[in-house]
Amino acid sequence: MNIFVSYTRRDGMVTNTLLHELNDYLHSICTPFIHAVEEPNIYWQQLSVVNALFRSHAILLIGSPSVNQSPWVKFELFLAKVLLIPVLHLDASFIINLKHNKALNTDTAKKRHAC
Repeated sequence: MNIFVSYTRRDGMVTNTLLHELNDYLHSICTPFIHAVEEPNIYWQQLSVVNALFRSHAILLIGSPSVNQSPWVKFELFLAKVLLIPVLHLDASFIINLKHNKALNTDTAKKRHAC
């Protein structure tokens, strides 16, 4: 299954690190397209984004405060609507909190093991 990840980095909530970690996770369950991850390997940037959208089975929209102001996100969601591609919503703060809780659990487990 091809998943197109739509996001904006304008507000700083979605970072390159977060996108690379999300890409690593998604690769275990699908074939993701995250422009920030694929960018170094792409010659025709805009054409590659549109092509990936056309090949997608679903779009994963990463919500953040500025996501609705991004012209590219608006365009991606418009294409999804026209192509009848389902849009899944995931708030960036959820990913950040999940990462934070995972780090806390790992630290707690290390401390318990050391005792």
